[in-house]
This record gives sequence, structure tokens and C-alpha cells, in this order.
Amino acid sequence: MAEHVIPLDLGVTWEPNAPAAVLVTNNGGGTALALRAHRDDGDQRCVVIVWTGTSSASLSSPNDEAISGHRLYSKGLSDVLWAGSVTDSEAVAALEIQNRVHPYHDASRFDALQHHVVLAKERVAEVVAETLEVRRSAGSTLQAATSALHTR
Repeated sequence: MAEHVIPLDLGVTWEPNAPAAVLVTNNGGGTALALRAHRDDGDQRCVVIVWTGTSSASLSSPNDEAISGHRLYSKGLSDVLWAGSVTDSEAVAALEIQNRVHPYHDASRFDALQHHVVLAKERVAEVVAETLEVRRSAGSTLQAATSALHTR
């Protein structure tokens, strides 16, 4: 099959115009993306998306005005408003190939990895990890993201 992005309903949304996105990751496989809650959300604590078993994490261009230039845009990202899950991910395949040089390489380790895309106003977060969960946390997005990794 070909790589494709499908919308992912996380049960929450975040501030679309000023999410103040912060992505924090550590070499223990933990990653947290904290965003300001949507202005219409009754719970104004930060939305924190937490991944475990992370193999790759980035928060990078393009912004919302150039999203059509993203390599996944024509592969379903155009239909995503908030978050998406990438099926048959080329990023996961590339990680598996890259790690074949390891003497104890086991290709099946990569079967559990999921590739997620999360849209923010100025950046796109892409995380390849084993699990994802959504939490809420008080404080700034920086405090919420770092706190999420301390409470794992």
C-alpha cells in the first residue's frame, strides 16, 4: 500500500491561531507536545499529547499558510484539521532500514511504531512512537510539556 494520512480524533482541540506549541523529547523514548486549549474549551488547561517509545520527533515547517507544500499534503494531510495518523509510513520504513546496521537488529520492533502528524499554526509536529495518549495540564505549554515527561 501507499503511504496515506487519515484524520485522527484525539477528543480535544487546541487554540488554532496561537497554540504556543512546545515539543519536548528525551532519549528514554518520551515525547510531549503541549498546546493551549481551544478558546471554546471549558477546560482551559493545556492539551498535552504524550508519546512513549519514540523513535523520531520533530516540530518544523511548514506553517498553516504553506501546508500544501508538506510532503504528505497530497497523501491525505489535506483532509486533516488537527491530527492525523500515517498508514504505511515511509518514515517508519526509513527508520527500520537505517537500523539494519545494528548487530541485533530486529525488523519486527518497528511493527509497533505509529507515525502521527499534529498541526499547529506555525509548525507541524511529526512523531513516530509506540503509544499516544492525551492529557491536560495546568501552567504554560513549556511547563505542561516538561511536566508530562517527569510524570511518566
